[in-house]
Amino acid sequence: MKALVIGGGIIGLSSAYYLQKDGWQVTLLEKGDLTDNCSFGNMGYISPSHFIPLAAPGMVEQGIFWMFDRKSPFYIRPQLRWDMLRWGLQFIRSSTPAHVERAARPMVDLLLLSKQLFREWAAEHEMEFGLTERGCLMYYQTDKYEKQELETARKAEQLGLQVELLGREQLQTIEPDLRPDVRGGVLFKDDAHVDPNALMQQLPGLLERKGVRILRNTTVTDFGRRDGEIRTVRYSTAGTAASGELEPDLVVLAAGAWSPKLAKLAGDSMLLMPGKGYSMTLERPVKKLHYPCILLEAKVALTPWPGRLRIGSTMEIGSINNRILLSRVQGILEAVPRFFPGIQDDPGFRELADMGQLRNQAREQVWFGFRPVSADGLPYIGFSRNNSNLLLATGHAMLGMSLGPATGKLVAELAGNKSTSVPAAAFDPNRF
Repeated sequence: MKALVIGGGIIGLSSAYYLQKDGWQVTLLEKGDLTDNCSFGNMGYISPSHFIPLAAPGMVEQGIFWMFDRKSPFYIRPQLRWDMLRWGLQFIRSSTPAHVERAARPMVDLLLLSKQLFREWAAEHEMEFGLTERGCLMYYQTDKYEKQELETARKAEQLGLQVELLGREQLQTIEPDLRPDVRGGVLFKDDAHVDPNALMQQLPGLLERKGVRILRNTTVTDFGRRDGEIRTVRYSTAGTAASGELEPDLVVLAAGAWSPKLAKLAGDSMLLMPGKGYSMTLERPVKKLHYPCILLEAKVALTPWPGRLRIGSTMEIGSINNRILLSRVQGILEAVPRFFPGIQDDPGFRELADMGQLRNQAREQVWFGFRPVSADGLPYIGFSRNNSNLLLATGHAMLGMSLGPATGKLVAELAGNKSTSVPAAAFDPNRF
C-alpha cells in the first residue's frame, strides 16, 4: 500500500515515520528544502500543561483589547475575507467553558502520548535531540494571572498532572542568575523540551534510511479525484522542469498553514488560519536560565539549551506574508527584562534588544513561521469529509512539536483502521 504525506514539518515527518513502521510504502512531498519550516524555530516544548485550547473564555475580549496595541502578543489582522469571517465566528462560538472542559481530557491524553513516544525515540538512539524532562515554569506578576494560573494548576491536578506552586524566593533560588521579579509561579513537572533544530535536521535522514522517499522543493499542482477519493496527485519541482504524478492509496495532508489551499484543491475545506510567530535565539548567553518558562502576562516563552537561549512569542492571525512587524518583536524583547531584570547584564541580550541594529538586520536576527490555527484551538486529525482516502493532520497551532509523534501515531492507526492509542473523536476534522 502506498501513502503520500504532503508536508515536511514535524507532523508530516512523524506521520511518515509511523506509516513506514506499519508497512506502508511512503513518499513525502515538501515545498521547501527541509531546512527552515515552522518546526525549526519553535520553542521545543513538550507540553502536557497546555491542555486548554486557544479558543477559551476571555480570549476574544482580550484579543479585541490587544488589537489596539502594536506590541501585543495576540493580534488578528482585520480583513474582509469569507474564510477569516467563518473562522472567526466559529472561534467565538468555541470560546466557552464547556468547550474547555470537553477538550481537556483528550488534549492531556494526546500530549502525554507524545511525550511517551519522544521517550521511545530517544531510547532507540537513532537520533539525538536533547530530550530534557525538567518541567516548565509559568511565571506571574499580577493577582489576575496568579488566580488564573492557580485555577489551571488545580485542573491539571484533577487530570493527573504533577504541579508545584513556588513563591518568589523559591524561584529566585532555582534561577540565581536571572532572579525572577514575580509574585510566584507554577512548575508543571510533566512538561519537557527538545532541541527542535537537532530533531528536524536528523529526522528526514532517518526516514530516508528506512526507505521513505522525500521529494524536496516540490509542490502539489492538482489532485485527480474519482468516486469520492483521490486517485492521482500531480506535482512539480521548483527550479527544474521536473513534474510527475503519483497514485497513492492514502494521502495525508500535513501542510500546516498551507493546508486549506490544498484541501480546497482536493474538493475539501477546513476552518484554519495562519498564525505568525516570532523567535530569536541568543547564542552563548552569559546569564544562565535553568528551566523553560512562560511569562504569563507577556505571553513570552523562553527555552534554554546548552549554549543557547531562545525567546519567542506572538500569534498574529492573518494572511501568509513575509513581513516582520518589528513593533511586536520589540514587545517580546521588552517583556523579558520586566520578569528577569538580570538579563540586561548579558551583553548578548543587550545586542539583541538594540532595535536600531535589529532594523538593519531583521531577517538575520528574527525567525518567523506560520502556525496552523484551527477554529476551536484543537488539531484536525482524521479523514476528510469528501475524500475517503484523505487524512488531515494539521491545526496544531503552537503545539506542533508537542503533538508531532502522537499525531503521526494516530495517523498510522487511522490509516490501518486500528483502534487509536488515545480517543481521537475530539480531533475529528468534520466536527463543525
